[in-house]
Amino acid sequence: MLNDYTIAIPSFSRSDILFSKTLPLLFRYNISKDKITIFLRNEEERQTYGEENLKGYKVVLTGCIGICETRNFLQFYYYDNLEYTNVLFIDDDIESIIENKLPIMNLDKFIKEAFIETKRRNFNIWGVSPFHNHFFMKDTITDNLKYICGAFYGEIFDREKYMILSDVGHGEDFQKTMECFIRDNGVVRYNGIAIKTKYFGEGGINESYGGLQNRQVAMERNVKYLKDRYGSMCRIKIKDYGYDIRLNPYFKNKIE
Repeated sequence: MLNDYTIAIPSFSRSDILFSKTLPLLFRYNISKDKITIFLRNEEERQTYGEENLKGYKVVLTGCIGICETRNFLQFYYYDNLEYTNVLFIDDDIESIIENKLPIMNLDKFIKEAFIETKRRNFNIWGVSPFHNHFFMKDTITDNLKYICGAFYGEIFDREKYMILSDVGHGEDFQKTMECFIRDNGVVRYNGIAIKTKYFGEGGINESYGGLQNRQVAMERNVKYLKDRYGSMCRIKIKDYGYDIRLNPYFKNKIE
C-alpha cells in the first residue's frame, strides 16, 4: 500500500527510557507492535532490555558502535529489504508529538499522509520541527533546505536512486538532510508539528561517545567538517552546549 509504513527505533543503553517514552507514545495512538522494529547493539543488550519487555516487537541486533555506524546499518537494512518502502525512524526518547500546542490527535493518520505528500512532491524524506517552540512553529509544509531531525523522520526508499550514508556521528542528520537535498532537490518538513524530547539526555549518543564532554569535542570537529564540505548550504553556530550548524533555506542546486 502506498501509505503503509514500518517503524524503526534504534536504542542503546536506555531500556528504561524506551519503555517509558517512545513505546508508550506509540501505544497511546494504537500503533501495533508488529509495525515496530527495535534495533539493539548485541545479544547482551537484548538481555538487558528483557525478553518479556520486547515480546511482540521485531528485534534486530546491529553489532554497531556509535550513531554513524548505526544509522548506516539502518540504511542498508531497509534499502536491501524490498518489502519495506516507507520507514519512520524514531528515537527511543520521544515524549510527545505536538500540533497546535497540543498532542497530535491522530499520529497514524499524520504519518500516512506525510508519506503520501512526500511521494506526491517526488521527494524521499520528510520531517517535523525539532523543537516544540510555538514562536517558531508555523502551519506550513515546505520543501526547501530545512533541517530534518533524525529523532523523528520518514523516508521513502527508492532503489532506483543511490543510497545516502553518513561519515560523521554527531550531525549525521544535518548531513543526511543536505545530501537528500542535493540528490532530490528538496526535503519535506511539517513546520507546524514538533517533537517533544530531551536532547543530550543520558545514555544513547552520549553513552556511545563516552560522555557529554567527548561528544562536545566531536561536535566541534564534525560541524567544522560539514561546513568545509557543504559550503553555502550551512553555517556554524556556537550555542551554550557547543558547536551547532544551521542550514541555508535559500540554497538552490546548480543543476535541477
